[in-house]
Order: sequence, then C-alpha cells, then structure tokens
Amino acid sequence: MQPTAKPTAKPTAAPKPSATPPPTDAPTTTWYTSPAATDAARRMSAAGTVGDPACTLSAVGRPDPALVPHESRIGIGHHGAYWCLVW
Repeated sequence: MQPTAKPTAKPTAAPKPSATPPPTDAPTTTWYTSPAATDAARRMSAAGTVGDPACTLSAVGRPDPALVPHESRIGIGHHGAYWCLVW
C-alpha cells in the first residue's frame, strides 16, 4: 500500500464579515408611529376583530414584513395584539 499524496493547494480563507455593510441601491422603507394607525388598532382591539378602514394591513400578532412594500413610508400602530399598518 502506497501512502496517499498530501494536497498541495492551501484552502482559501473565508472572507471576514465587514462591520459596515456595503452600500446598496435597495429602496429604504421608513417606519413611523402613526396616531391614525394606533387609533385603528384600539378600535380593532375593542371590537375583537381584525380590519379597519384606516389600515392598509391589519393583523392580530405581529404583521409579516414580507407583505409590506419596500419603497414607502409605513405608519404603524398597535394596541394589545392588534396591529395596523398604513402606507
């Protein structure tokens, strides 16, 4: 039995993560607390139902961020488990 040959190439080191992410041209979403969204969340909580005309998206529990646009200003409001997002 012959000894196996040792590899001659050195493995490449994995790139180290940067403390600052590289700049991207991706759109930015601005989130802010909206009094109208907060009032709508209070109304939904009082009624025990999801859905208010003031809300673009309503939820019980945290809303799914994948369902919101990525180039917008989004107003948020919550009361208890009820959330209202407006854009």
